[in-house]
Amino acid sequence: MTVEPPGRGQSRGVNWLEFALTHVEEPCSLRVEAPGRRPVPIGPCVIARHDAGTTVLCPPDTIAPPGSRITLPGGETAEVVAALHMASLGTRLPAHQQLDVVLRSPSPGPCRPRSTPRADFRRDPRRK
Repeated sequence: MTVEPPGRGQSRGVNWLEFALTHVEEPCSLRVEAPGRRPVPIGPCVIARHDAGTTVLCPPDTIAPPGSRITLPGGETAEVVAALHMASLGTRLPAHQQLDVVLRSPSPGPCRPRSTPRADFRRDPRRK
């Protein structure tokens, strides 16, 4: 197989699909229900859980304004509180949609529910 370099007007970077499938451990698909619209599947998406909350990175053509409901693969639901289109603009990330969400149901983990609970490895400060 021969890979041709990009021609005039083509991007040298990767698109969202290529990025999600080759650079992310566990991309997943979600269902989004925007206000006044029927639920639609979107993906591949990346779910980032952090101290400040949960962020979902989606394909750039995703329509999910604040107030949209998202159903994650494990069945938990979330509400979009902020949506922002992120252009690549010379970064190593391709253009994508960033959704800041608030989880409405308990979360089992990244993209797939775990069959057994993980042990809590945080150390008790009273133990030495």
